[in-house]
Amino acid sequence: EHVFPQSFGCPDDWTIDCVCKSCNNELGGTIERRLAGDSMEGLWRLQKIGSRSKKPIRQTRIKINIPDEDRYGEFRGLTLYADFSQMDSLYLPAQIVVLGDSGVRQYYLFEDMSDEDIKNIPGKFGLFAHNENEYNQAVERFKRLGKKFENEISRLPPTAINADGKLEVETETVMDTVIFRTIAKIAFNYLAKVKGYEYVVNQKFDAIREYVRIGIKPHINPVKIERGHILTEETNNRYFLEGHIFTIETRGDRVISKICLTNTFNFYYVVDLGAIGPIWHDIKSGHAYSLKNDKIIPLFTPTYLTIASRLKKMFGLSLRN
Repeated sequence: EHVFPQSFGCPDDWTIDCVCKSCNNELGGTIERRLAGDSMEGLWRLQKIGSRSKKPIRQTRIKINIPDEDRYGEFRGLTLYADFSQMDSLYLPAQIVVLGDSGVRQYYLFEDMSDEDIKNIPGKFGLFAHNENEYNQAVERFKRLGKKFENEISRLPPTAINADGKLEVETETVMDTVIFRTIAKIAFNYLAKVKGYEYVVNQKFDAIREYVRIGIKPHINPVKIERGHILTEETNNRYFLEGHIFTIETRGDRVISKICLTNTFNFYYVVDLGAIGPIWHDIKSGHAYSLKNDKIIPLFTPTYLTIASRLKKMFGLSLRN
């Protein structure tokens, strides 16, 4: 019932207080958890807010790799996970690198390999793991399967670390229905916060509600990605606010919400919540969550801008109508 997930900083006083306990627990433990731990926004959250998880999490929508470049030595191309057991950290899962005759390197996660796969590893290969204990556990499995293993533990070369003491990695992401449903949930919750419970229980919002709850896609694509920024004065290299932005407005006969979590990427989400119905309502509202101040900031009233000048003075913000 928090307007946006607590894992992304939503204050306990920014709720809608109209969600049944079973739905709240179900969606919080499924789609919201995927957004928090397996998305670009989730990586931001790990770096800026941290996580209560006590273990590394294997990502399926986020792919993190050490670049395949010589300065990374034997570690080039290896797979990494975001380590949600510590703030702003990465985890190296145990993995095998098979060296082909042509010099091509093939990568296999150790946890995905069956005993038969390990027995049939061809030619030369290397073993990599997060620490000595996990490395030795993998070696024991090799010995138990009768696979000869003579490699020594490899260390990340000094050339792999940047001047700031950090490791540069490559990241790719897949944005699928799970992520889009979570964004739609945030937009729908924001509509409920702005207009109230009685407004959103109307059957005109049944399609988006069912999309959020069980993934039934409406006939109109409910969530799209737009390049750029919601705040007009921001550019690719210039951000005035680190946090989240939520807006809603009527566009023709549709209720449209814009959602930007983190406000650090060059895109935001546009959510079509449904048709307004036979009685037209002028809806225009916006709020931002400031990570620095840990508070919700109103951006404009439902009908017109009223405090933009004050916000501009405070944060350098302006808004697109």
